[in-house]
Amino acid sequence: MILITSDFHLGYAQGTEREPDSYFVLDELLGEKAAMILFAGDLFDSRVPRLEVFSEAMQFLSKLKAKNGKSIKIIESEKEVNPRAMDGIPFISVYGNHDRRANLVNPVQALDRAGLLINLHCQKIVFEVDGEKIAVHGMSHVPEKYARGVLEEWSPKPVPGAKNILLMHQNIEPFVYSDLEDVYLKISDLPRGFDYLVNGHVHWHNEVPVGEGKLLMPGSTVATQLNKKESELKKGYFSLDGGLSFKEIKQRLFIYQKVDGTEEVKRILEGISQNEGELKPIVKLKIKNASSIDLGVIEKSYRERAILVFQREAKKDLSKKASEIVRKQMTAEELGMSLLKEKSKLAYADELLGLILDDDLEGVEKLLRVGFEKRGEEAEVTEEAQKATEEPKSEGILEDSAKEGGNGEVPENNLQGEINGSEPKVAAEKKPKEGLKCENLKSSSANKAGTLEGFL
Repeated sequence: MILITSDFHLGYAQGTEREPDSYFVLDELLGEKAAMILFAGDLFDSRVPRLEVFSEAMQFLSKLKAKNGKSIKIIESEKEVNPRAMDGIPFISVYGNHDRRANLVNPVQALDRAGLLINLHCQKIVFEVDGEKIAVHGMSHVPEKYARGVLEEWSPKPVPGAKNILLMHQNIEPFVYSDLEDVYLKISDLPRGFDYLVNGHVHWHNEVPVGEGKLLMPGSTVATQLNKKESELKKGYFSLDGGLSFKEIKQRLFIYQKVDGTEEVKRILEGISQNEGELKPIVKLKIKNASSIDLGVIEKSYRERAILVFQREAKKDLSKKASEIVRKQMTAEELGMSLLKEKSKLAYADELLGLILDDDLEGVEKLLRVGFEKRGEEAEVTEEAQKATEEPKSEGILEDSAKEGGNGEVPENNLQGEINGSEPKVAAEKKPKEGLKCENLKSSSANKAGTLEGFL
């Protein structure tokens, strides 16, 4: 049996009443008799998790090592695997956007180095499990604008005679975490020939046919967005044991409703019964008419019955407020990314924010220097092009043509530039081009602005 899961977000709601929620799934997985666990990213909620959170992850993975797993061995690998990672039940993972650190070792890579899990990035490993070949391919998270290029450049191919499973952690249209996030990948961009394409990042579970295989989205194992969809779908993970099934896990009851006023709020809360030993439910109410004072009184009166989340619905400027509501559902990091892109207009805003969050001042300085130099080169090219179009052309062009033994006619390419007001061909050739390089498919460090080689 192979277990397929993602988005634990360990450490979510740390220091609150919901602190234990992200760890519920760990005990459930430890109770399974699995050959291996495949994980599609966002093991942690923070790219620099607190030691208390990191130790919980280490303890869970160490317990997997101590379990009696099935007969499993590596028969082909594109990366060096710590032998300890194959003890017990192997945990094969890609890292997600919450785990990723630009230019620095992230927590998933640290656990890989310790032999507690196997992290894949643009790599594959072929296992033999009880005589069956299982090929696991993995592409860890890259900034969305690079996702399609990295996937095309890596170009994973299914292994003949094996069950092929591809792990990813990206937005894939139309399955997107947030409406404010960029989307560059579509289902049509996904490679064919795989039995299962497993994608994390999206927090509700789903399965969609893709070619002769399936796109699986296990969803998060803890409610973080607290939207309507999370209230309608149960949390859990996929189990591949002959056939495919979805197993629900322990979780808090989550109620999401729209209400008109405080009386309706009281009626809903009065209807909640909590038996001894049951987890306190989460109740999120979107309210049209209520004051902060009224909601404060209600919260104090019913806080023992439920974890309450109130959201007042704006009466005016709904179009402007819509994006603010979505932003409230985003993490601080995601909100920072959105604002940085919106305000700075920088093409490399995602890399810049990653370096800032990692406190990599040297990396920030280097990235900005490269960006400003590139912008300066583009400005020079634009200035040359403008001068070329502003200066009288006919006489000079005729002279050049005569010197070259021409017939005195204006060369077609330059003439067309004069007519259309476009840049001369020579100026266009001087423009710096973004490269698509794959010098080292096994390195995920040293991100380079304008290229993909740092993400492969």
